[in-house]
Amino acid sequence: MTQSPSRPHWIHRALPHHEETNVVFFRGLTTDTLTQGLLGQRRVPLAYGKGSDWSVILHDLFGWNDDDYSEADYGPLCAAGGELAVFVTEPCVAKAHGPWFSYYRDGRLITGFSFENLRDPWGEDPDLLRPALAEARLVGPEADLDREDDEERTVEAIAGFFRLPQLDMP
Repeated sequence: MTQSPSRPHWIHRALPHHEETNVVFFRGLTTDTLTQGLLGQRRVPLAYGKGSDWSVILHDLFGWNDDDYSEADYGPLCAAGGELAVFVTEPCVAKAHGPWFSYYRDGRLITGFSFENLRDPWGEDPDLLRPALAEARLVGPEADLDREDDEERTVEAIAGFFRLPQLDMP
């Protein structure tokens, strides 16, 4: 995931001029299936890309109702054989919370964490990404945190672990 120094990384603004966008890499299900599932949860798909292994879809964090501030329910969107690697890029712009990541397989949450606390993951296999995060020096005794690029390094570690395609946004 290359990024020019003058342009912010997509984890900070996945789509220019559009706040609170989730980036969902998926495989084992079709774009149409995921799109229909998101629409069923009142989430507007904004962009998508087809890859040879993983594909990607970007959608609004919140539902299209003004009073719908619930999170998308990703489990039902990736039934048997499906996988989702979900980045919530701007969970609350007003409060400046860091991004979140969740990985779903076969309808179950396997691992998830907030970028603000990589040491406290949750899910069926919360430590799945610990080796990749440790290698990137984001957790463990060799952790090198509080750098400006911690969020970008976290994305790189996740992308490398799952072999996610590069996402180069304008």
